[in-house]
Amino acid sequence: MSQRLAGRKPATDVQFSRTVERALVHRAAVAEVFVTDMRKVGEDRYLAGAQLPLSHAYYSDHRQTPRLFDPLLLLEASRQAAVYGAHTHLGIPLSTSFLVNSLSVVFNDATALRMGGHPGELHLATSYPAVRRRGDEFRAVGVSQDLYLDGRPSGRVTMSVSSMSPKQYRALRYLQRDSEPPTTERAPLTAGVAAAAAAVARESALNVVVSRPVPEGEEVRAALVPRYDNRSLFDHTYDHVPAMVLAEGARQLALLAVADTGVPVERTWISDCSARFLRFAELDQPVLLSAPRRPAAEAGFHQVPVRLRHHDTEIAEISVTVATLPEEGMS
Repeated sequence: MSQRLAGRKPATDVQFSRTVERALVHRAAVAEVFVTDMRKVGEDRYLAGAQLPLSHAYYSDHRQTPRLFDPLLLLEASRQAAVYGAHTHLGIPLSTSFLVNSLSVVFNDATALRMGGHPGELHLATSYPAVRRRGDEFRAVGVSQDLYLDGRPSGRVTMSVSSMSPKQYRALRYLQRDSEPPTTERAPLTAGVAAAAAAVARESALNVVVSRPVPEGEEVRAALVPRYDNRSLFDHTYDHVPAMVLAEGARQLALLAVADTGVPVERTWISDCSARFLRFAELDQPVLLSAPRRPAAEAGFHQVPVRLRHHDTEIAEISVTVATLPEEGMS
């Protein structure tokens, strides 16, 4: 298991009274903006704030008990804070496209994510340890963040991100496809019957993004079948399946993979996730996911490696750790 974060949140505080400009975190809807502030606190050190909602159509739609703030909500807040800081503190142009090459997130324990009676106040101690330029252009950015939820150390996020201008992005997309990519406004929904919502710890079928699982030998397989009208997953128009949707697909397949281990899905949470994104996930090609059935467990932690591919071409590797929630209430 990855090393957990220790210590208390930085002393410098940030405000939580309003969210930042939505364009600066690459969101279309104000309701999908969680970052509220970001301030420089030292050489290449910044402190951001994000408010985590108690009720959200996607991030709150879980069957786990006790109720936790969704680990992917904290990851999305981290992504937004990293993007906001890149534009406002590093000076990267707003027109820049960011592509996640890899990410790693590790949480301390379930108690650190326990949902209380008020929106969560998340502090993100952020640095950019690897900024690569070519002339005046930014080409790559590394991000490191320590997370503190309601004053408690909660986890750590690292990301490696490529950045490119609109012209460079269009050239890359055409080079990989040899054609213009479709967009979520026009691409047909991926064919396939979605898994039962309860099987992936969801209440709403809208938030199910994988098909019914198919056991095949020592693996469980499914197709990615997200709904493009789910505006939490597809907040604006995309010409590919974004990394956060792929991460959700990996989480749901991991839950299906541990279904035969005897742990009720309501008693699970995601304690770790690491990913490498190798190619764009195209909208007009099926995305197939596979993982080992009944993955080995250690002290209540199931590490589930999920492979995502177009036919025989691997597009991503995402490792998800499914942990067992304690039976008794958490303090």
